[in-house]
Amino acid sequence: MPRRPWSLFLTLLLLGLLGLTLLAPIYAVVRAGFVDSDGGFTLSHLHWVLTDDLYLEGLWNSVWLGLWTTVLCLVVSIPLALLAEHYSFAGRRWWLALVQVPMILPPFVGAIGLKGLLSRNGGINLLLMHWGLIDPSQPIDFLKYPFWSCVVLEALYLYPITFLNVQAALANIDPALEEAARNLGSSPWRRFWSITLPLMRPGVFAGATIVFIWSFTELGTPLMVGFRAVTAVQVYDDLSTTNPAAETYALVVVMLVASVLLYLVGKLVLGRPTAGMLAKATVAAQPRRLGGPGTLAVTLPFAAVFTVAVLPHVAVVLGSITSTGLIELAPEKLTLRFHAQLLSDLWHPGDATRNLAALSVVNSFKYSILATAVDLVLGFAIAYLVVRRRSWLTGLLDGLAMLPLAVPGLVMAFGYFVMTQGDGPFSALNPLRSATGTTVLLVVAYSVRRLPFLVRSCAAGLEQTSVALEEAAANLGARSLRTLGSIVVPLLTANFIAGGLLVFSRSMLEVSDSLILAFDKNAYPMTKAIYDLADNPNAGLQMASALGVWGMLLLVVTIVGASLALGKRLGALFRA
Repeated sequence: MPRRPWSLFLTLLLLGLLGLTLLAPIYAVVRAGFVDSDGGFTLSHLHWVLTDDLYLEGLWNSVWLGLWTTVLCLVVSIPLALLAEHYSFAGRRWWLALVQVPMILPPFVGAIGLKGLLSRNGGINLLLMHWGLIDPSQPIDFLKYPFWSCVVLEALYLYPITFLNVQAALANIDPALEEAARNLGSSPWRRFWSITLPLMRPGVFAGATIVFIWSFTELGTPLMVGFRAVTAVQVYDDLSTTNPAAETYALVVVMLVASVLLYLVGKLVLGRPTAGMLAKATVAAQPRRLGGPGTLAVTLPFAAVFTVAVLPHVAVVLGSITSTGLIELAPEKLTLRFHAQLLSDLWHPGDATRNLAALSVVNSFKYSILATAVDLVLGFAIAYLVVRRRSWLTGLLDGLAMLPLAVPGLVMAFGYFVMTQGDGPFSALNPLRSATGTTVLLVVAYSVRRLPFLVRSCAAGLEQTSVALEEAAANLGARSLRTLGSIVVPLLTANFIAGGLLVFSRSMLEVSDSLILAFDKNAYPMTKAIYDLADNPNAGLQMASALGVWGMLLLVVTIVGASLALGKRLGALFRA
């Protein structure tokens, strides 16, 4: 469609807005990492970070955490995706839905359940004692290795992202290529290594990139597990002093640069397009239908992965209904009073004695609703310009809108904090001084971090909507706003619902922004309250688990709703 003056103005306006809310925080962190006390340029902070043994240990631990989590996700998701694509079996649709269940609970919350299962007084030890397999005086310390606890927890949460991307890549492979290789006598193993794996490389890269950056910069899980020798936790610990040293800014810069460099290396190694992927498959592959024994053999891997992945969720539920805070099933120790207390407090919003858990639910709901409303407007505007008004400017706009998928959330949150310090133009939003500042910063942070979901969701709908409808309306004299309101927006209802649900649910349980930007307990969102309550000896762990259960139920509803609205296109929302 031809470019119009209003589209150019809107493009420039959105570029300026994203520059302020996305690039400015990054610049603020980078600048603070290279400025000395007199305002001059210096490399001393960076030199300190790169030579200090404690910081170097944290960086290497973060890299290994990201690498092992990514490898484990690929080991789990690639075989499942191959089975799902090549075979048709009874219950296939249900198993494909079940393996995505772990996405409903962040590993930050799942860590509570894992500790309840694997601690010295946890459910597994109690069960082994009950069966007489271990001495009650010598329980097994399953959490002796917190690094691997983090790897497993994050992999169990993130593998659906690689699964969705690999599955989408497999669907785009022309089955004629494998058929030709089969006719030439190629074995299944050779066909996989020579044809399937190279052609699905873009999908592997897309999922692996998000998983690596996510786990490399993950803050909540190491905090809950007690693994503090990682960069993200070191930054958080320095920030908790409310007056971080200059080296902290340099440490965040190193994390940002490492994420970008590793992203680029992965793109060069795994993301190069192959000749076979220049065009999508014109004929869908026909999966092989399996009988009873074959169905059992194929469903066993899905059942095994689902069972292991859902254990932290089950443990969180059990932890929320026990009076002792331990994972046990003795009827006399089961109670619903923590859920009842939370529900009662929510029904009495004016009560000054309302506890932290209920207040955090109200706060998170407020922040998430506002962030979703902002993203609905911005996401649609950006997607429309990118799809209908293609130019180098809109291409730049699209790249900026998707940048939050590649930039660590910890960097963004720390950038917002830096921008509000001192006597600058944003000092009134300093979260250390006012709850209002916390509200504004969290809404902005949630909106920016989740904007890619709305952009990709709306772009997918626009690409499937014929532009002829808009051209016909224009020929009949309809103005642009009327065309958008009466034709385009109604046709994208499902996309708005799907993207909006994902933005809302992910904002409700956002971790990095919430932990770093919320200082006033009256402004705590749910995840900050969960972290605070988990260390409270007065039934805090049970209340934190109850909050986790509520968050889990919320994500179940929203992800199911998004899946129904978008179907297979849901995987496109998790691509960098």
